[in-house]
Amino acid sequence: MRTFRRPSTGRILAIVAALLALTAVGSDAPVGASSAFQQSTRFLSPPYYGTSEVTSVFDHELPLYGSDDGNSWTMHYTGVKDGAGARSSYDQHRGIDYWLRYEPVRAAASGAVAQAGWANPADHRASYGLHVRIDHADGFRTIYGHLSVLRVQQGDAIPFLANEFQRIIGISGNTGLCYGWEGTGPSGRCTDNDPPSCGAHIHFQLEHNGRVENPYGWVGPFADPWAQRPDGAVSVDRWLSHPSITNSDVFPADPPLSFPPIVLDEPGYVAVDDGSAGFAENPAGCWTVDNTTGWDGDYRYRSVPGGDCTATWNFPQDQPAGYHHVFVHVPNDDVALSVRNATVDAARYTIGHTVSPSQPQAKQSDVAVVNQWAYPNRYHTSRWVYAGTYYFDSNEFGTDYVRLESQVLDSAGTLAADAVRFAPAVYPVPQQTYLPLTMKQWPPIPTTPLLNPIDNPSGGPDYTISWSTAALADTYTLQEASEPSFAGAVTRYSGPQTWLDVNDQPPGTYYYRVKAANAWAESGWSNVQSVTVLAPVGWQTIAAQDFEGASLAPWIAWDDNGATGGEYTWGQRTCRPYAGSYSGWGVGGGAQGAALSCGSDYPHNANSWMIYGPFDLRAAIAGDIGFKLWLYTESYTDPVFYSASVNGTNFYGYIITGDSQGWVDKALDLSNVPTLGSLMGQPQVWVAMVFSSNGSIAYPEGAYVDDVVVRRCFQEPCSSEGSSAVDSFPGMWQAPAERHLYWLAPDSLKTEPGP
Repeated sequence: MRTFRRPSTGRILAIVAALLALTAVGSDAPVGASSAFQQSTRFLSPPYYGTSEVTSVFDHELPLYGSDDGNSWTMHYTGVKDGAGARSSYDQHRGIDYWLRYEPVRAAASGAVAQAGWANPADHRASYGLHVRIDHADGFRTIYGHLSVLRVQQGDAIPFLANEFQRIIGISGNTGLCYGWEGTGPSGRCTDNDPPSCGAHIHFQLEHNGRVENPYGWVGPFADPWAQRPDGAVSVDRWLSHPSITNSDVFPADPPLSFPPIVLDEPGYVAVDDGSAGFAENPAGCWTVDNTTGWDGDYRYRSVPGGDCTATWNFPQDQPAGYHHVFVHVPNDDVALSVRNATVDAARYTIGHTVSPSQPQAKQSDVAVVNQWAYPNRYHTSRWVYAGTYYFDSNEFGTDYVRLESQVLDSAGTLAADAVRFAPAVYPVPQQTYLPLTMKQWPPIPTTPLLNPIDNPSGGPDYTISWSTAALADTYTLQEASEPSFAGAVTRYSGPQTWLDVNDQPPGTYYYRVKAANAWAESGWSNVQSVTVLAPVGWQTIAAQDFEGASLAPWIAWDDNGATGGEYTWGQRTCRPYAGSYSGWGVGGGAQGAALSCGSDYPHNANSWMIYGPFDLRAAIAGDIGFKLWLYTESYTDPVFYSASVNGTNFYGYIITGDSQGWVDKALDLSNVPTLGSLMGQPQVWVAMVFSSNGSIAYPEGAYVDDVVVRRCFQEPCSSEGSSAVDSFPGMWQAPAERHLYWLAPDSLKTEPGP
């Protein structure tokens, strides 16, 4: 991939220092050489292109994989244990997992490749598997785990101004310790007997001076447990631009990076097959020919390790010189693993190529490692595998080539040699220069933005924060604090825009400041502006549901049994309204529930959920959810469960069964929730209603609710309305209860409880 000579790390630093000395002459402000080595607080860019999904977060309590952290939970960077943001995580995770399935992986920052290979050469299903570690300035380093292709080797440089082809360090995969729904090992662990799609993802890890950090920082309302330990570290948001993710409730997300144009069938491509004139084996006859499959009907194979036998595909003499993408063909079918033709998981290809158009006499060798066993697969259906982008020019100074080496990378099995494709790059890839030679200032530090006064004369909960555009800025970070000293400050916004709309802010006084950043440095903090949100008097309705609208929104309803036994959810029906024309029937929605006629028996094994949230109870002194209930169910077994949660996963409340003998008032006091106690002061709260039934007796209709109101109160009077949670009529049963909601699609379980 690299289109430059590989200098030593010392040589790189010497170039940087020399260029800094040149640019300081005649500059507007003196610049010391030390500024080149000062790592910006924000220096990371996304490790992939496009949009992915976070499947496991960093465990702040505690990231001690391989030892005992004294607990069995994951603490998200918000301070929530096993909560909505951490819902698919596992204990002691030391990084961030993204659901990247056999797609290019890019270096998140410039640096030097310190490791590229197996985490454990003796066990390819251990730890990170095939991985890359890049060392950056100021003691930072990043790790990229579970790759299927390595595009770099130890000692390679990721230049400061690398183009995107030079940024690509490999392709994601499932090497190392991965778990997935296709895994047949213990607890779903992926093995070599499972498809290569099992648990495919990338593990991204940030370390500072040898200690792991969460690259998204810490925004919890209390001190980070990991930062308090002698062996811990302070986590700071290190992203210049956050990776684009679909579940942006977990972490902030910015617009996706565009994929560089790597096209297999780019016009002008040429394929060199193992049976063509451009192919050579050395020594002759050292490969066995198979004429039953492969590109152009044949391929070659041999067993490794052992023997001194290479296969070489020469860049055609009649092909125009230029930058080309290299693809290698793996002659496998995506069928039973026992009949795969290529089983080596670390084949080594050497790419001999010309350094650049301006240096046709200079030749250079690079290495790509390909897990042949993994291709093709459910996510990468093509047999062609990308191995990098290089400048090729077969001229009087030598022939450029791709060579499959005799020795694999700590691997064994059947090695296949088939075809190589050279596809022209669609736009020129410039030769790398490490730093600009003429600059007014280095590093190009952005100017400090000016935070505008915040207009909120009524003291309402909604207002806009804005700031001036800063010269040389790419992104901005806005902090919010409840103290003018900014103790306990949290990041409210990070991105390119120069404003933020704040909505539903609890009462209190808030202080704000902003700073600018680019790829090289950050500005100082801006001036401080404050705003006061006044507490409204009496009860404030957060959400009301009378079931008369077009949908249940903003409530979300689903059948937690999936399609098992049919789909029955809460639904708007005219069968038994308390007021108006509609109420919510516990089994009246969904594919099968919507077809139930009024008065029908409720189904067996129902598990119908309706949830609202999150909402904010910071600064609130009271809160509740009240509703009308009509109930006719089997006593003690078929309940309605009304409840609350502070993490969106574990709900606590009351169960009620039996015959209500008509409509009754029900309420859950959010200052006195079973197990949880008072939820006042919580920044995120959810409420849920569940109707469930067992597999035996079913009664007509079951449960209806109507006129559901979620309220909070910041300032007296806050007298409670509606009934308490205690039921006085006969035949009712209640008890504190816990329900666990794990709202995950099967593929979302593709995570690895590894390092």
